[in-house]
Amino acid sequence: MKKILIDFLRRSGLRIPDPKLLEELLKESHLTRPQVETLLIELGVANLGLKLSVEEKARLRGVSKGAYARTKRQAIDNIRKSIYTIMLLRFLGIFGDEALASILEASELLVMGKIDDAVTILRSVTLCDVTR
Repeated sequence: MKKILIDFLRRSGLRIPDPKLLEELLKESHLTRPQVETLLIELGVANLGLKLSVEEKARLRGVSKGAYARTKRQAIDNIRKSIYTIMLLRFLGIFGDEALASILEASELLVMGKIDDAVTILRSVTLCDVTR
């Protein structure tokens, strides 16, 4: 991330506790680095209660306002599709209630910094439910 963006995120109160974990999560997600940076800018602006223009937000990422808006739209679409994918898996019985509870538990463990425990739980979900 660019220094200007890191400084802005710090001012907004957002902290990325483990950049290495962020990299690992990015590799396995449907979001790209620019999309995550855009979402973080949006969250930072909201945290600060600011009303920044798209142009000002784009400047934080060092891109044009068109690129910023496109990246934001793509991020939101990817999030929506990921949610619908989980709903589809539950609807079809590929993921049961236990799998969904495990996903939530793993995400809580990540927030608490218990990375190894979270990864163990996530691996058990994908191995058990998807390959039955």
